[in-house]
Amino acid sequence: MTSHELTIGIEEEYQIVDSTGELRPHIDTLLRAMAEEPVGEQVRAEMIQSVVEAGTGVCYSVDQAFAELSNLRSTLARRLAPEGLRIACAGTHPFSRWQEQLITDSDRYKMLEDEMQDVVREILIFGLHVHVGIPDRELRMDVMNEARYFLPHLLALSTSSPFWAGRDTGLKSYRSVVWSRFPRSGIPPDFVSYGEYEDYLDILVRTGCIDDGKKIWWDLRSHPQHPTLEFRCCDQTTRIEETICMAALIQAICAKLLALRSRNLGFRRYMPALVAENKWRAMRYGIGGSLIDFGRRAEVPMRELALELLEFVDDVVDRLGSRAAVEYVHTILREGTSADRQVEVLREQGSLPAVVEHLCAETIG
Repeated sequence: MTSHELTIGIEEEYQIVDSTGELRPHIDTLLRAMAEEPVGEQVRAEMIQSVVEAGTGVCYSVDQAFAELSNLRSTLARRLAPEGLRIACAGTHPFSRWQEQLITDSDRYKMLEDEMQDVVREILIFGLHVHVGIPDRELRMDVMNEARYFLPHLLALSTSSPFWAGRDTGLKSYRSVVWSRFPRSGIPPDFVSYGEYEDYLDILVRTGCIDDGKKIWWDLRSHPQHPTLEFRCCDQTTRIEETICMAALIQAICAKLLALRSRNLGFRRYMPALVAENKWRAMRYGIGGSLIDFGRRAEVPMRELALELLEFVDDVVDRLGSRAAVEYVHTILREGTSADRQVEVLREQGSLPAVVEHLCAETIG
């Protein structure tokens, strides 16, 4: 299994902040400026006007993804600088409030607002999405069912949203709390086949619940338009090295599950309700807590499980060319996640604007 067989694509969601650290609605002006850049088509508006989404193309290695994201981050920063604005990466903004944000003017967002009201208006959150190309639909569904187990581990390693509306929430991923209010979000259910998944979508479309598969917002989904598995569980990571680490881990997990399947050694599937228990622990404690090892029926520190995850994928990362990226996990365990570092900045400096300054500095590196 090589990276050419398991392509990756990464989508990041950035905060647009001004010199005071507040979010600034600037997406329309930014998109006009970015239209002059070679990467302009890779930058898009989101629901909130102070958010900008940027995505790589189809990447054949984590090194390629790193180069593309570096260029995207630096280009956006350069285009914002003359306006006194910056980008910051984190799952939530430390103190700006959703009630003060402007909704992007588009038919899709207007329909979502009409349908979901305050549930969608308060979506002032920022996520990291990683796509892994798996063209075979049945294999894609099999991997989705098995990879579900690792979603809490990935979330714990990526936590970056301890603050909400000026408060220290006591959680490491408050983004996950806000996102959980959306319908059809959270841990995905189990499907015996791709046909069963299609039947599920058909029922929802026929009964007016959704108009297409884009409104399936699980932490892991078979993408409705592309032959990819889309991992949506992670907070937006602050350092680009963290983003690449998450992407490399996700690609390696898929590669390992496919390798096991090729030898008729499928990974055990666990109930979504059990995985949800681990997700809550990841949201609350990040890498500082314990998850449940369902095989051992015991609590195990997340730090130990992170090392076990590295062992699990060890035999595929060299073929993928991602060993260095995956082993950045050791840096995360040593220096903490973005959430840990943000809380430490607040403890040391006593200022949420100082946290934003810290985020801006780490975002560009």
